[in-house]
Amino acid sequence: MSQYINLHTHRKPRVTGEIAIRNGFLKTIDFSKVNYPVSIGLHPWHVHKTDLNWALQVIEQNHTQMIAIGECGLDRAIKTPIEPQLLAFEKQISLAAQYQLPVIVHCVKAYADFAAFAKQHSQVNFVLHGFSGNDETLQQLLAFKNVYFSVGKYLFNPQSNASLVLNKIPLNRLFLETDTTPLLINNIYEKASQIIEIEETVLKNQIFSNFALLFKNNNF
Repeated sequence: MSQYINLHTHRKPRVTGEIAIRNGFLKTIDFSKVNYPVSIGLHPWHVHKTDLNWALQVIEQNHTQMIAIGECGLDRAIKTPIEPQLLAFEKQISLAAQYQLPVIVHCVKAYADFAAFAKQHSQVNFVLHGFSGNDETLQQLLAFKNVYFSVGKYLFNPQSNASLVLNKIPLNRLFLETDTTPLLINNIYEKASQIIEIEETVLKNQIFSNFALLFKNNNF
């Protein structure tokens, strides 16, 4: 039976059979102790208070221990100007292309900005974590074959965009996550399978296949 893939979390696995991609923090992670799937990136919330060259150097020096770059991305709901966010995102995408790593993306009110990057960097695979775009946004992003979608806690709100568009996300481009919530990944899978109206085993098998394909260059 396939394992649960938790595409983005800040916790250790808490469910039997869970593969968790844990988000690490640039300034505190000790790579000598990393023996689990980890993603590292410069979050847009931290762009204004982090030396970009230093952050890129940390990623470069430790890329062999990373399963993905991120979370990184764009957030137009914060005070940090978009220009330094765009620069930091571009630089991290370039590293992802160089090292053949997927990018886990934080994107808030900036899907149009992101789409330009997805188009320009067609050789890089992106996963929009915590996706909350509406149907129109989803249809626009589905045009890019290198863009995947990860959803989680908002599935428990039937009026959320995540719940309303879940059925329209192709299963071969879908991931599930817990992020910072206390929810367990099996709870997310159960809820998603109810909304999509498929057997949970089928959903697990498909997402595991997505994971194996997207992260095929990684040792985890």
